[in-house]
Amino acid sequence: MQPTIHNLLRLPKLSYQKRLWLLLLPYLLGILLLVLIPAAISFSLAFFRYDALSPPVWVGTLNFILAYTDELFTLSVHNAVSLVILPVPLRVFGAFLLARLLLRNGRFLNWFRAAVYLPSIIPGAAYALAWLWILNPLFGPVNLLLKAVGLTAPNWFIDPLWARPSLILMSLWQIGEGFLVSLAALQDIPADLEDAAAMDGANSYQMLWHVTLPLLAPILLLLSFRDAVLTFQESFTSVLLTTGGGPYYTTYTLPLFIYEQGFDLLSFGTASAALWVMYLLTGLIVLFLYIIARQWQIGTTDETFVL
Repeated sequence: MQPTIHNLLRLPKLSYQKRLWLLLLPYLLGILLLVLIPAAISFSLAFFRYDALSPPVWVGTLNFILAYTDELFTLSVHNAVSLVILPVPLRVFGAFLLARLLLRNGRFLNWFRAAVYLPSIIPGAAYALAWLWILNPLFGPVNLLLKAVGLTAPNWFIDPLWARPSLILMSLWQIGEGFLVSLAALQDIPADLEDAAAMDGANSYQMLWHVTLPLLAPILLLLSFRDAVLTFQESFTSVLLTTGGGPYYTTYTLPLFIYEQGFDLLSFGTASAALWVMYLLTGLIVLFLYIIARQWQIGTTDETFVL
């Protein structure tokens, strides 16, 4: 029998596993081209002196030594870590508590939920500029309110004592994603558990501490991992637009140091070395959180989704 065009164009029947790999192929190519290859180039660049104007020159570990011995580098690491240690627990538990408060059904609760999530979808630049106005020491609404009730109004971003708390205050309003995840996890808790705890005489505090929190501990742990990584690496926009690293380098963070080394001083080798130090510190922070979770015996799998 002569082969028809339909038979010639018919694709061979693929197994389910091969079809899954075909579906994943665009994402794997994207990871390879946009993540793995740039990461390998960045890591190799850390061992060269390169200013984007002349050919790279091999210098070994000199860039790591230059970054380590730079006082601004040490200061930037200290500031970056301080902006992670305190805000991350506040953001995670703040998102959980808000989700707990807005868990019930009500006429206007959907509006409140949308209001909690809204700051998370505002672009970083617009969000930082908005807070420049909110915390303006002369005509910002926060200072006007403080003066109206007879309290001393801080200078916020321009005061070395208040610049870092200002950035922490900014970050506490962007909890929308953690709020949605916590809300979904709370709604997934079987009502029978709370009913059984209530029949055993547990009050609201005991139910929260001994029933709800143990069940949501893995979710809160994963949110802490995510928040630590994002806060440590993505503070560049808010710091650059609000304080510029000042005053007196009190908010000078590691992403800002990397930016200045690469695009102000054209020392891309030192910037790449500092970048990989930032990745290492991020991994250490996640490892620290993981050790704490192991001490509390928090599981992160489907089978050990309890405290």
